[in-house]
Amino acid sequence: MMGLSKLLETRMKLYEGNDFDVELMSPEDMTGFSCMNRMKRAVIHMHTECMLISEPVTGKYFCLPTIGVKEFHDQSAGKLDVGFTVTYENGYQIFVQIF
Repeated sequence: MMGLSKLLETRMKLYEGNDFDVELMSPEDMTGFSCMNRMKRAVIHMHTECMLISEPVTGKYFCLPTIGVKEFHDQSAGKLDVGFTVTYENGYQIFVQIF
């Protein structure tokens, strides 16, 4: 699992400064909670068990846990269409699109 966490950290840092769309989706057996957030020119801050992705101008941010990563699926379709889904052990999924 440490490998998947490191992959997530590396991938996010690679695209620092780009715009991020992030969608949080609950496990299928729950009520269907979902939320989307957009960060422009994102800055990545690494912490012990999570990373904070912030938008410098507005101060908006979201956090991604770096522990409990179960699966990492690259869904990129080219240099200008970068995306991946992170699935956590608790069933939550986060889809990240970078442009």
